[in-house]
Amino acid sequence: MDALTEKQVKEQLNEIKQSSSEDKQSDELDLNNVEYIGDINGESEAQKSLKHIQEIFQKTEAMKLEAKEKGQELEDQFKVLKERLNSSSEYLIRIKKNIENIKFSYQRNVIELQKKSEPPADMANHKFENREDMEKYIEDVRQKMDDLQNRMTMQKEKQQHVTESYEEAFNNVVNALQKLDTGECSSVKFLGDAQSEGDK
Repeated sequence: MDALTEKQVKEQLNEIKQSSSEDKQSDELDLNNVEYIGDINGESEAQKSLKHIQEIFQKTEAMKLEAKEKGQELEDQFKVLKERLNSSSEYLIRIKKNIENIKFSYQRNVIELQKKSEPPADMANHKFENREDMEKYIEDVRQKMDDLQNRMTMQKEKQQHVTESYEEAFNNVVNALQKLDTGECSSVKFLGDAQSEGDK
């Protein structure tokens, strides 16, 4: 009985040792599984971070490309605007010269008309055969003076019209440049208005 009891005790001890060993192996397996899961989660976070960095890089490249295109567009607009301003400057110079030429031409025509409207120097020495001859002479001079007066009026109106046209064009260009300088008018609108004026 005692021997059996001793044997049973040894068997129970062996069972306890074996059970303890299995539990230890099971615990080690669970710990390995936890570490493995942790590794999987770590790789997922890294992939998310990499994807986020790639998205930021792509957005940055897109912004750089957009900025480059916008800069090129502004540079092209500036070149066109510079050409327009140069053309406007040349146009203003031509307007100034044309106005000066008109004034000179008008003054010259006025002087010529004044000379023609003056009575002939030999009128005092002219001998009339009779009264009718004198009246005819006076009427002829009067008609010439009326004709010269009409021509002078027409010339003055023509000169006034041309001058006003040039002054209006001059003022339009100056106003456009002033608005552009103060920011009231954008370069795009200025170019559009200039193109419209050119089409006219």
